[in-house]
Amino acid sequence: MSAFGGKPGRRRGAVLAGAVAVLVLAGCEYTGPDERGPSPTATVTPQQRSFEENMAEVARLLGAPPTDPGMPSEAEPVGKLFLVLAPGDYMVTGACAGVYGAKLTIVRDDGVPEASEFRCSSALDRFFRHDGGPVTISAIPRTGKPSATGVRIQPNPDPRLSELEDLSEWSGQLLQPPERGELRGTNIANGTTKGTLMAEPGRYNLDFVCAGASFAQLSLATSAGAEVLAPVRVPCDGRPVRTPLSLPTKGADISFSPLERTDTRFTFRLVPAGDAAPAG
Repeated sequence: MSAFGGKPGRRRGAVLAGAVAVLVLAGCEYTGPDERGPSPTATVTPQQRSFEENMAEVARLLGAPPTDPGMPSEAEPVGKLFLVLAPGDYMVTGACAGVYGAKLTIVRDDGVPEASEFRCSSALDRFFRHDGGPVTISAIPRTGKPSATGVRIQPNPDPRLSELEDLSEWSGQLLQPPERGELRGTNIANGTTKGTLMAEPGRYNLDFVCAGASFAQLSLATSAGAEVLAPVRVPCDGRPVRTPLSLPTKGADISFSPLERTDTRFTFRLVPAGDAAPAG
């Protein structure tokens, strides 16, 4: 997971963490069994339907009338929208039928596409923050007719997604410029919160910023529990604090606790110091 690695979409029914304890970490690692299904490039034959049935299925998945802009038609089976939007937060949704998968693409006025592949078993929702101006949205299927795709856009209905985007932008503005090999984390909490960065053993600089409470307590240990940075009181004045440290084993567990029970933003990163030679 990454606080700055793009804006992945979410499938319908996905569970979102609350804004009071949302942890966005770079350098996370998953070691459990691979329970994912086949990739979008796998060869799977979808249920065979007529084009009219596929259009109806797209309308059902999107919850939109079949005559709405962005819906497929006999003349244009691919859902597309060409819009000029006011600045704001939006939810873009794509759906497809009659094919295994499709690609939802958003192109702003800079011409750079932001693409997400998805399967046709359910619609794909994608949060979209726009500065205002023209935007093109499309859902391109892997095959032509009788497959069909559709897209729709609406004001963002989930304030938690806007809060996450605010948090990510705040972190990016304070810890500049990005440094080679850095690992980042960002959070908002009103109580003790912990997060792990999967850093290799070595020498690092820990950069930390918080805002909300007047002060917070910060500490760091290895994933094995060995203390690296004893609990220290830091001011939450929005100014970065840099602390050198040595990590003897893999994994850094960072603990943060605002001294008042008020929602407090914090962001941190581990930056290799010099050649990041192993400690000890």
